[in-house]
Amino acid sequence: MMVATLVVAACGPGVMAETFVVSAEPIPLVAALADVPPAARPMVEQRPVWDGFEATSTGPVKLVAYAKRALEVFGAPDEPQPKMILDQETILGTVTVLGVLTGPVDGWVEVMLPTRPNGSTGWLRVSQVDFYVADGEIVVDLGERRLTYFVDGVEVLSTRVGVGSRYNQTPTGEFFVTDSVSLDNPSGPWGPHALGLSARSETITEFNGGDGIIGIHGTNNPSSIGGNISLGCVRLPNEMITRLYEMVPLGTRVVING
Repeated sequence: MMVATLVVAACGPGVMAETFVVSAEPIPLVAALADVPPAARPMVEQRPVWDGFEATSTGPVKLVAYAKRALEVFGAPDEPQPKMILDQETILGTVTVLGVLTGPVDGWVEVMLPTRPNGSTGWLRVSQVDFYVADGEIVVDLGERRLTYFVDGVEVLSTRVGVGSRYNQTPTGEFFVTDSVSLDNPSGPWGPHALGLSARSETITEFNGGDGIIGIHGTNNPSSIGGNISLGCVRLPNEMITRLYEMVPLGTRVVING
């Protein structure tokens, strides 16, 4: 589940507070995290391992790959050297998961990457990962300032949200949930919980030690819901982010429309 990073990127409580100044020294990325048991964060142990079965749901199968070790990512299956290495865990201590685009086929799988530029993809050897199915999808409509969570195509939750300002817009595209975290101060600017996304800010490349990661989180400023006020993150009422936190597994697809 996420925050430091998500928090990292674009999620201040208001226009003036967007700089996230809490001390003269940068706080560690994990400083805002509550002491959540590692098994609870990944929400992977609760997902059935995918072993080639067809859809267990009525909608398209959305596979998630989770790392069994550090991941060698290739530009194509026939390339001799990886283009990058992803750690087995995120900077928040969550197991690394990636949304699957193609495969598994012939020992390879094409995945979405939580890196710049947005929309980056790569190929992994199947032996590096296990798979499970994430049946849900989060859709964010920036124009309507609304987030809706669907499971098997059925609406489960819908809420008004706050989004990025015109100077630091929330990026559009297809992403996935990389982290899910509880915050040690549920009354703070990011609310009680946050979901980190594979999306990166188009305008902020470094924030509090992170890479401008976009997140979905709560807020201690309810009046900001419905506005264009954040550095790019999506703000929910605290009761709604709590419901999402309880329901949404890592790897869930997130579609952000302009």
